[in-house]
Amino acid sequence: MGDAIKLVGIVIVIIGFALKFDTLATVVVAGIVTGLVGGMSIMDILSTLGAAFLTNRTATLFILTLPVIGICERMDFAIKLLILSEVSRVQQQVVYYLFGKSFVQLLQHFHYVLEDIHNLSVL
Repeated sequence: MGDAIKLVGIVIVIIGFALKFDTLATVVVAGIVTGLVGGMSIMDILSTLGAAFLTNRTATLFILTLPVIGICERMDFAIKLLILSEVSRVQQQVVYYLFGKSFVQLLQHFHYVLEDIHNLSVL
C-alpha cells in the first residue's frame, strides 16, 4: 500500500483532465505531488526536472506542445463563438418568419375589418 500512494499523480492528472482544469498546471501539480509523496524535496524535484530537460531531447517536446495547446484552446473558443453567432442568426430568422408572417396576416385581417366598417358606413 505504501508504494501505491506514489501513484497519486496519475489520479491527479485524471481528475484534472476530467474537470477540465488547465492542462499544464494539472501536469505540473501532479509531478510535484508525486515527487513529494515519493520523499523528494522541492529542490530535488526541480533539479531532477532541470537535469532531465538538459540531458533529454524529448523534454523539448514539452516546450513544443505549449503553443499547440494554446492554439487548440483558442480554436475551441473561436468555434464556440461561431456556433453561437450562427444559432443566434437562425433564431432571428425563425422569429422574423413566425412574427413577420403573423403580422402580415394580422394586417390583412385588420384591412378586411376596416373594409367592412367602411362598407357599413357607406350604406
